[in-house]
Amino acid sequence: LLTRTSQVCGELKMKMHSLTASFFGFRTSNSNSVIRQNRDLAESLKDGSVFAFKDWESKKGIYKTELLQLGINIMWFANRHNEGVVYHEYFNPMPIEVIALVLTTVSLLFLYSS
Repeated sequence: LLTRTSQVCGELKMKMHSLTASFFGFRTSNSNSVIRQNRDLAESLKDGSVFAFKDWESKKGIYKTELLQLGINIMWFANRHNEGVVYHEYFNPMPIEVIALVLTTVSLLFLYSS
């Protein structure tokens, strides 16, 4: 895993981009109003890292967002050949570094969208 850090980061960014967009309801459009809505949504989710909460509106359940589990699943457990399945002993318990990487990736997506 550590020998291909750059590849992992790029792959995770790509997967989390589409997952984050659908999870939070970002819309694809060239319309100025939709772009503004998306930017406002990204700003509100980035403010105080509320995207990391299970309920981001009431700020309850820090680090319990379903997005985190979905990201880990799609990146490391999507099929029997993925690292999380093949090297399951390294993912039980889930390393803090993996959780931090997924949350940092989402945070950077919001940063770049501003």
